[in-house]
Amino acid sequence: MPDTYGSLWRTARVLRRLASATSHLAVFAIAAPLLAPAALAQTSPPLALRDAVGLAVEADPGLRAAGASVDAARGGVRQARVRLNPELSTEVENFGGKDDLRGLQGAETTISLAQEVELGGQRKARIRVADRELHGAELERVLRGLDLIRDVQTAYYDALAAEEIVSIERERLTTAEALNASVARRVAAARDPLMAGARAQAGLAEARIALTRALAAAATARGRLATLLGLGDEQTFTLLRAEYAVPQTSDHGHDLPTDASPDLARLAAERERLDAATRLERSLSYRNPTLSLGYRRFEDRNGDGALVAGFAIPLGIFDRNQGSIARADAERRRAEFDLEARRRAITGEFVALQRALASDAAAVRATEEDVIPQAQRALSLAQQGYDRGAFSYLDVLEAQRSLSDARQGRVESLRSYHANEAALDRLTARFAEALPGEEIH
Repeated sequence: MPDTYGSLWRTARVLRRLASATSHLAVFAIAAPLLAPAALAQTSPPLALRDAVGLAVEADPGLRAAGASVDAARGGVRQARVRLNPELSTEVENFGGKDDLRGLQGAETTISLAQEVELGGQRKARIRVADRELHGAELERVLRGLDLIRDVQTAYYDALAAEEIVSIERERLTTAEALNASVARRVAAARDPLMAGARAQAGLAEARIALTRALAAAATARGRLATLLGLGDEQTFTLLRAEYAVPQTSDHGHDLPTDASPDLARLAAERERLDAATRLERSLSYRNPTLSLGYRRFEDRNGDGALVAGFAIPLGIFDRNQGSIARADAERRRAEFDLEARRRAITGEFVALQRALASDAAAVRATEEDVIPQAQRALSLAQQGYDRGAFSYLDVLEAQRSLSDARQGRVESLRSYHANEAALDRLTARFAEALPGEEIH
């Protein structure tokens, strides 16, 4: 029986080593393609957030589409300034009949020029509408750019957070490997039961799986950032890790948005456009007269001729544009309410984001200054105590998990901080100067 147990023990040790080697190979096989871009990127300087924003602004097709919309609105302004064309007409009467009207003998030919005259300030109102549409298109381009910058900020910090998680999982794996070796020695010396060795092996396998998942998540996060930067699948860049921190000062450089902020200015421009549209609809209730002047030639009078003048105007009996005026006025009032609602919402969002930013910053500092150092000390004491036999394997495992949770909690607090900072930057248009284009008035 002792020989049988010894044989089983030796077989179990061989299988355990084989499983460990196989698990290492599996992690390397999965991680190798994910680590390749980072290895290549070591030859290039780190990509700062501001540089990433510049690349994204240059590459974004949405910004180019917004620019095309601005060009289209400029065309609308040019068209609105154009006056109505005159109308040239020719009319031949009294020909092709009998007797004196046979052929062209009694024909009367009239050539006239007619011009519709716009009344009620229609042209001025039309130009105002087109001008406000242009202003709105310019602001839409700014808003599109601010959305892009926010997305780049979020993707950049998400990629940094994913890299931090990879570092945490690597350290966790290193600790698990050391702990597994220590447990194996104690089990071999019959100082710990076989169950402790099995638990250590399971913990080591979990650490390898967690690292593999972290590497995959990091590759996905870098891929999202690369897409925003216009790099496609190319991920040969490194990120500036110094960006992933909380500033020491409590002043984050954000001021409460005013009516001049792009979001409120866009709604104000829409209100102004609808106000101009209301004026245009009211001006269209005026009936435009058409004046004409021509020359009539009489064939039966040896080609003598005379001037012909005309005046025409639609009668506003049924259609006085009442419905269009009412609709435009209602839309203008709706825009007023939308602007006021958004103004209140922005104030609430600003206050909430400021509070969230302060809370996240406090959480990061507390974790860095108090939680992580204490968790590191607890793990060190647990490992030393385990080597002396004072603590069990479960005590060491719990200390290891506490440290890993503390580090991941710091990363999540940093992720939340930078996400809220990006949202606040977007709300206050902090980086509007990074956008191309003409100054908006």
